[in-house]
Amino acid sequence: MSKKEQRVYLISNGDFRESACVTCWPKQDETLKAVKAAFKSLDRKYVVIPKYDEKRKHGFLDTQHVSAEAISKIEPDAPVVIVLSIWAFAHHVAGPLATHKGPILLLANFDGTWPGLVSLLNHSASFDRLGIRHSRIWSETFLDDPKFMQQLKEWCDKGSLEHPTDHLADAASLKLAPAAQRLGDAVAEDILTNKRIMGQFDPGCMGMLNAVIGPDKLASIGMPVEYLSQSDLLAEMGLVSDLEAQKCLNWLVKRGTWFDWGTDQFKDLTHSQTLSQMKMYIAACRMVERYGLSAVGIPYQLGLARCCPASDLPEGMLNNTDRPKVKSLETRKTIRPNSPIPHFNEGDIGAGVPQLLMNEIYTRKGMPPETTLHDVRWGREYDGKFVWVFLISGGAPPAHFGGWEHAKVYRQDPMYFPMGGGTCSGVSKPGVITWARFYEAFGQIGMDCGVGEIVELPEAEVADRLERTCKIWPLASAHIPGYGRDELMATHMSNHIVTGYGDILQELVAACLRLGIPTRVAGDVKNTLA
Repeated sequence: MSKKEQRVYLISNGDFRESACVTCWPKQDETLKAVKAAFKSLDRKYVVIPKYDEKRKHGFLDTQHVSAEAISKIEPDAPVVIVLSIWAFAHHVAGPLATHKGPILLLANFDGTWPGLVSLLNHSASFDRLGIRHSRIWSETFLDDPKFMQQLKEWCDKGSLEHPTDHLADAASLKLAPAAQRLGDAVAEDILTNKRIMGQFDPGCMGMLNAVIGPDKLASIGMPVEYLSQSDLLAEMGLVSDLEAQKCLNWLVKRGTWFDWGTDQFKDLTHSQTLSQMKMYIAACRMVERYGLSAVGIPYQLGLARCCPASDLPEGMLNNTDRPKVKSLETRKTIRPNSPIPHFNEGDIGAGVPQLLMNEIYTRKGMPPETTLHDVRWGREYDGKFVWVFLISGGAPPAHFGGWEHAKVYRQDPMYFPMGGGTCSGVSKPGVITWARFYEAFGQIGMDCGVGEIVELPEAEVADRLERTCKIWPLASAHIPGYGRDELMATHMSNHIVTGYGDILQELVAACLRLGIPTRVAGDVKNTLA
């Protein structure tokens, strides 16, 4: 059978949450029509999986077992395209496709409101984590995008697609300043000797297999993992009194934090929801002390979303130097005073590793130590530069906005957060940043990193970017020279990216190499270290 006679399977992978699948189906249907038109123009036959379900009002695969059943009916060597226009749980299709022999393509829209691009980056990293060969492709206009159509034809003809990688450099071949080398080596030696325990609650509960790094790999770099249970966090929250929680909340109010409070718990942020979030913050601090953790990651979905308000505000509090004091129940001493407790949002330890390293380097250099992760959510040109929208569900530290007086707390979307709870939201201040991402792919660990800047945009531009993505979440407008749309989309190893203020790239590279982490430097900065 010739390639043109072979059918291409177009798979709509979706969210686990039914409400999200129903709400987002019209955009997926629109994207499918555009993708079908593209394949039709190439004279390629296709089959759409699954069929639209009139009763459920969507046509998504929404669990791993449903996906496994659907994929079992596909010919073992058939070409498969995962069509992504919304956030989808990568593990639905990653595991079932691990034994597939045919070519696999991840195809996404590039749109802020409907973040298929976020889903593509997560799927690609999750596939890499499982050792599944695949290709990536993305577009805003599909059939009207000549580059996209050329790449799609190449994949159809060859079964694979290679993107340029000249924006990446092997860090081992670069020259580092002696002082940076010494500091990075010192951080790494201390970690290898004294260890940094990484606390990870229920990893993988959002389908992000790239958030789960092998415990052997983490132990080998001096960062053994402590697997923790969401239920234990809930139990610890139950030990916190309303009075203690209220004192934390009073602290935030006195610092100038603005809360978008209302009275309807089903659609508004309420005082009781916020009080529960204070209990989570206090409980997390005490669990950090109990287990001797150097960093911690709470994934709010899926379990906690049915049990308590969102973790995002506590996450932003943990990541901030200036935060309410929490005393140990055993010693009555303040836990980690005057320093952040690095928190990796969504339990993504691939963000936790660089957050820990960057925090320690910043601290040794006397620089602001706060770090966070963001989703690579979208981006577009502004004033001759490609400026990314880095956005996360609400766990960025207020130090990145200029302090608590610049932080706003909104209720999270009831579609994803039925129990409510607030964000830790604001607009990141301008300044130089270091960024990084740790990952495991095909059995090997690695780190990608570079430098860029958070740019100050006009108020109208900021408002439009928030409107096109999520207006209640914290925003960082990032420009990374030499790491624009197509460079990042081609090779970035996650939907997440870690940022911190100040250029510590050389120290970070030195620490990574001393820890035995193969490292790549991305963007134009690599040319300055050649």
